[in-house]
Amino acid sequence: MKFGRLNIIVGGVAIFIAAFGGFALGKTLESNFQNGFYVLTLGRVLLKAGHSHGMPFAFYNLIIGLLVDRLELDDKWKKYCSILAVMALFMPIGLALRGAFNGSEAFEPVAIIGSLSFLASAAIVVKGGLAIKAS
Repeated sequence: MKFGRLNIIVGGVAIFIAAFGGFALGKTLESNFQNGFYVLTLGRVLLKAGHSHGMPFAFYNLIIGLLVDRLELDDKWKKYCSILAVMALFMPIGLALRGAFNGSEAFEPVAIIGSLSFLASAAIVVKGGLAIKAS
């Protein structure tokens, strides 16, 4: 496992961080109920989005970690795919940072970098998957 190791480690760490973030959100849930209604600020919505995107992006890294070395790609493309999958985690990080700073748009580029990295890594997976010959 030449290239996938990084994704497996990062994916495992990201699952832990996203789960801890979900725990923190759950422990502060009661303060968001006012007059029987669940009231959310923009910051809280973005924190929830960071948590809820963090888990599948972490699992995406675990999948890439198991898959990337088996794709019909040369080592350069496998490395790009691995690094871009890790960079995809910038998306939930950017969402969480925006939430932590009450919706500040200063961190919007972080989320965009993550989104574009996710798309690029997925495109590389498709490229490598299409090149696999059926046996």
